[in-house]
Amino acid sequence: MTLSLSQQKQAQRKAAFATRANIDASGKGEAAASNFLKNFDALGGEILSLYWPLGDELDTKPLLHRLHELGVACALPVVEKKDQPLMFRKWELDTVLEPGNFNVLIPTKTAPELTPTIVLAPLLAFDARGYRLGYGGGFYDRTLEKLRKEGRCMAAGYAYAGQEVAKVVTDSYDQRLDWIVTEEYVRKIA
Repeated sequence: MTLSLSQQKQAQRKAAFATRANIDASGKGEAAASNFLKNFDALGGEILSLYWPLGDELDTKPLLHRLHELGVACALPVVEKKDQPLMFRKWELDTVLEPGNFNVLIPTKTAPELTPTIVLAPLLAFDARGYRLGYGGGFYDRTLEKLRKEGRCMAAGYAYAGQEVAKVVTDSYDQRLDWIVTEEYVRKIA
């Protein structure tokens, strides 16, 4: 029996969730933050979108705090509507966060909207071609497509090195990443 593309993606998601759940996260958020900053040292004028970590995702808080110390503008993604691109609200140390869709913490509506030039995307799995396996909502694919059409936008997957797979199951709408940032390495996608 041949699985449909949707079924293949669901099977890969199930395996990727299990893999990520078994990764020891100790110190890996700090290591990934250091790797990012070593490789992206010219951040003046950039607006970075990071995600607020949920469950066993690679912790972005060490990077958020270090970027804030460097004076880099940061934003967090907000899901406004199903089947629409994400929007982004400014994050600072004193930003009030509230539960948004999918119970992800987001800045309140009083936080200004920003348009990122660099998007750090969460993921379940990634491959050497720069494809990411997300959660299935298509939010990052729609967002990256929109931002790339509107102007300059670089996308990096932010994940544990152990989340790499031989090949992510893809569809025509899947957006490639430009970089992969992990606790072990940073890789530019050719």
